[in-house]
Amino acid sequence: MAEEKAALREHMSHIESRDLLGRQVTLGRLEDHDVVVAESGVGKVASAVTAALLAREFSCRGLVVSGVAGGLDPELHIGDTVIAHSLIQHDYGHLHDTALTPFRPGIPPLGEHRRDFSFELPAELALKLERLAQEIALPDLPGDLIAPRQGSADRRPAGLPRRVLMGRILSGDQFINSESVRRRLQQEFAAHAVEMEGAAVAQVGALLELPVVVVRCLSDLAGAESHLDFPRFVAAVAPGAALVLRRIIREI
Repeated sequence: MAEEKAALREHMSHIESRDLLGRQVTLGRLEDHDVVVAESGVGKVASAVTAALLAREFSCRGLVVSGVAGGLDPELHIGDTVIAHSLIQHDYGHLHDTALTPFRPGIPPLGEHRRDFSFELPAELALKLERLAQEIALPDLPGDLIAPRQGSADRRPAGLPRRVLMGRILSGDQFINSESVRRRLQQEFAAHAVEMEGAAVAQVGALLELPVVVVRCLSDLAGAESHLDFPRFVAAVAPGAALVLRRIIREI
C-alpha cells in the first residue's frame, strides 16, 4: 500500500522512479540489496500481472508481498502479523452443491498433483523466517484503534504484545464479511488469515522459479464487523510492516 511504500522509502538510498503500465515504481537500495517497490493493485489478477512484470522487467531474485488481511485463527488478534509458510487460492477448484474442492491453479485437475493445491516456501527459507519471526518485536497499536465496539467480538486484550508468526494464508477474489465463511475457511484449511493477492503472486513465483514471501498484518477478524478506521489503521501499522520487510530482505 502507499503508506507502506512511503515507510520503506525512508530507509532506501539511490532512489529513482519509473513508469510500469501507468503505475509508478520505485527502485533503490534497501538493506544493501537492490529493490523495486510497487503497489500491486487489488485482487489476484492485478497482483499477478504486477508481480510477473516486476520479476521479468527488473530480473528479481525474489518477491515479497505485504499488506493487511482478515484474521481466521481465533487465537490471533488485530495487529498480529502472519508470514506465510504456505498459500492457497481458496476460491479455485470444483464448485459443487455443498462445497468447493480446491485444485492447484494453472494446471488441469488430473493425476497425482490434483490435491497439491498449496504453494509452499522452500524449507530452508521457511526455517530462516521462523527464527526471524521469533526475534521481531512490533510497536503497540494506539489504544483507540483496538478498542472494540459494544457487542463486537473483535478485541485485543490490553497489554498483549503483538505477535509475528509463520502460518497459512488464503487468497481469493472476495472480501470476507461472514462469520460462517470465516469458520469454514479456518476449519477446512487450518489457515490463519485471508486476503486477495498473495497466493496469486505465489503462482507467478512457481512459474518463474522465484521464492515468494507474503507478510500480512491482521486489520480485522474476517466475518466480524470491523471496528477500525481503516486509513488510520494502515498508517499505524505501516512502520511495523516496513520493519518486518526490511528484516526479511536482509535475510533472503
